[in-house]
Amino acid sequence: MTIKSFYTLLLSATTLILASCSTEVTDEQSAVAGSATRSFTVREVQAPMTRTNVSLTKAITWNKGDRLIAYNITSPQKDYDYLSIAESGFFSKFVGNVHWKDGDELAVFYPYRYDATDTRLGVVNLGLDENTVYDKGEVVKGHQNGTVENFRFFDYSWNKVKNISSEGVNALADVAFEKQYSVFGVTIHYKGQPLKKIKSLTLQNVYTKAEFDLATGKMTYAPKGNLTVKAEAQLDTFFVALFPDTHFAPVLTVETEDGEIYHHEIKEPFNCQRAKYYLEDVVVSCTSCIDIDGTKWGRYNLQYEPCTNLEGWVPGYRLAKQAWDYFYTNSDPFNLYPDFLPRAFNTSAFDHFRWGNIAGANNYSYSYSRYYSYHMGNLQAVIQNRCYGDLAYYASNGKFMMPTKADFDNLMAKTSEYVGYYQDGCNIIVGVLFDPTVPACKKGKVLDKNGHIIGNTNRPNGIYVGKYYERNTHMKKFSKEDIDKGVFFPFAGAYTEYNDGAPRLQRPGGQAYYWTSDANRCNYAQATAFSAYYMNNGWLYPGTVNGSGSGNNPKYNMYNIRPLCVSSDSKTKQNNQTKQNYQTKKGW
Repeated sequence: MTIKSFYTLLLSATTLILASCSTEVTDEQSAVAGSATRSFTVREVQAPMTRTNVSLTKAITWNKGDRLIAYNITSPQKDYDYLSIAESGFFSKFVGNVHWKDGDELAVFYPYRYDATDTRLGVVNLGLDENTVYDKGEVVKGHQNGTVENFRFFDYSWNKVKNISSEGVNALADVAFEKQYSVFGVTIHYKGQPLKKIKSLTLQNVYTKAEFDLATGKMTYAPKGNLTVKAEAQLDTFFVALFPDTHFAPVLTVETEDGEIYHHEIKEPFNCQRAKYYLEDVVVSCTSCIDIDGTKWGRYNLQYEPCTNLEGWVPGYRLAKQAWDYFYTNSDPFNLYPDFLPRAFNTSAFDHFRWGNIAGANNYSYSYSRYYSYHMGNLQAVIQNRCYGDLAYYASNGKFMMPTKADFDNLMAKTSEYVGYYQDGCNIIVGVLFDPTVPACKKGKVLDKNGHIIGNTNRPNGIYVGKYYERNTHMKKFSKEDIDKGVFFPFAGAYTEYNDGAPRLQRPGGQAYYWTSDANRCNYAQATAFSAYYMNNGWLYPGTVNGSGSGNNPKYNMYNIRPLCVSSDSKTKQNNQTKQNYQTKKGW
């Protein structure tokens, strides 16, 4: 890592000239008990190294109309005064009407808060996601986009002017602006090559919100969270403005335009100081899949979303952005009557599919209910005429494929199954997490929130876990870090009724159905699925592919697909399978 102190780039010396509105005001000042509103001018005495035209390599200039907060620490008013930049360029002055009197102490802070929600005068709420400022004389909302240029919306800078005194009509004081953030620059490599077409960079476990005390210059942080920076152009290096952190150890998640997700973890925390620039060259790993006993399980469900056009994928298809994502999320898992689905059956986002259907796989209208494969064997990595076959394999152009029943059996045997939920905003996402990191004695077992064994996996037996919101529930509240350890299956419901007049998912949040690639060898209209249930009375039926009805699921039902990553071994298997006689036809 390269660390550079850039105080020389971020500080500027200024001369403050405090002037009365007219020469007559000077005689009145001695009689003023409080702080009167007077003309206030700040003039730069050298080329400024601060302000909204931010740069790490050259002097930074002011823009005409930029505004700063002027806060009287000694005699606070009901609102903030402000100063404006008179002219653009290296040399300028700040002008405005400010409450002050001899002996007062003033704080000057950039930027002036246009849409502030601050409830306490003298304490400014700061954020790093987006900010609204006066930019070149206009009110503009901006966000971080990976460039230094957009730091102008977050160029938090502060100083104090102490013991103001007037001599005639003017008073002079030297001040220096102090930056309240640091800069983190990231170059990203994958398999020895620069990673291209980066869509976004997310830093987990960083400070994103803070309260800044104008009187003391101290910052109080909100709990750490995630900061996502979306690129608006191709970038070789991502630059991110961050708050200082004495224990800086983020996890970086990179998403590219083709939908791939990459990760990097900074394992050795360091002190990220204000007004310093850190350059990190990171090597990321692709984590769309996780290896469990030699099988690479996908972390995300297959989805269809119109207008999606990712490189390497059939238009419309992609993987979900998060492991817990599914379309039309039911915020309450106990709600038996979720919202109706859009009636644009073929042009709406959807992530439930019929078994073996490729052409029109996303269409959930009744007229498509019998479009499924009649194949009675294993469909994994098989395609016929782009109409029927393994949808995951087709949609990803061979990068992913449907799992077999045996794959599910092995997954559950080599992991433990935690029962729980993830809270995504206001939505409660119930699901089961298969964790391969547990001790061997707990593999093949169902675990509660404390890691205690409460049952066996892959069995159709119910377990009372209680309601998720109860204090004594057995259900674990998952964090993203928990979910990243294994394979999480959200209870995304199913689509089985084909009611064009009132279409909706059946029990999203309360049940999970995921197709395997194995058909029922005795019934062309049925196939095997993984299933799990969470009942309104607090009973949970863990995931299984060995229930009495696991192999008898109607192929016209629309279930989720959790694909496997295609490996060299699976490609050999696929090549052998495509040689099989594969007969299929449209059902009706």
